[in-house]
Amino acid sequence: MENRKYRMEFEVHYHEVNPYEKATPLTILHCLEDAAISHSEAVGQGVKRLRFKKQAWILNKWQLEMERYPVLGEKVTIETWSAGFERFYGTRDFLIIDRDQKIIGRATSLWIFYNTESKRPSRIPPDFEDAYGVNSLRAIEESLEKPTIGEGEQEEGNEQIFAVRRSDIDTNGHVNNVNYLQWMLEVVPEDIYQNNHLTALEITYKKATTYGTSICSKCYAANPRANNSAYRHVVLGNDDRQELAIAKTVWEPLK
Repeated sequence: MENRKYRMEFEVHYHEVNPYEKATPLTILHCLEDAAISHSEAVGQGVKRLRFKKQAWILNKWQLEMERYPVLGEKVTIETWSAGFERFYGTRDFLIIDRDQKIIGRATSLWIFYNTESKRPSRIPPDFEDAYGVNSLRAIEESLEKPTIGEGEQEEGNEQIFAVRRSDIDTNGHVNNVNYLQWMLEVVPEDIYQNNHLTALEITYKKATTYGTSICSKCYAANPRANNSAYRHVVLGNDDRQELAIAKTVWEPLK
């Protein structure tokens, strides 16, 4: 079967950068998502076609590693491909490449194929593998080590409550996956956020939420007794306290 990768160029715009004129982690995830959607459109399995068939892809997991963030006005290429289909799971990987053909970022993602009428996972049609092509090569081989947090350590974390806005909702009627990261970053300790940059993250989405609800974002040091900048995050439904998303972020000092 032919292996088909998809490439898409992006330019970093002013509204997508931080005070240091570098693209934010939110910008990177938006670009990766746009590349994935464009790839699906290119192979005839785009959003409108899936919606007509009462189908959708629901993101289950992101993993991102950044060597550096592109700067204002810089053009980068995102290369993406299908890394495999199994039952109702689809795996997609990404490389972020600068104009010198250097890889400056890597990402992997896991998606659930979903029936919007039954609201349940649905087996991926056999023709998807032929449409996309499959390359089993992974952009990131190892997952971040999962931190363990005791009850005493949780009390030392930061937390904040947010209302879900209309602008948070995507085409599936749920909060867009990138907004969970935004809520998580809002409660990272200020000295870490201002003096470091996020080099790696892993997010797992556990339950969707919708407009009109509120959430609680919590952030804890992954190991408070260690001299590092790794944090554990959880986003909870503010009313029922169910976990909506969990994550780990790793930070390094600004150069």
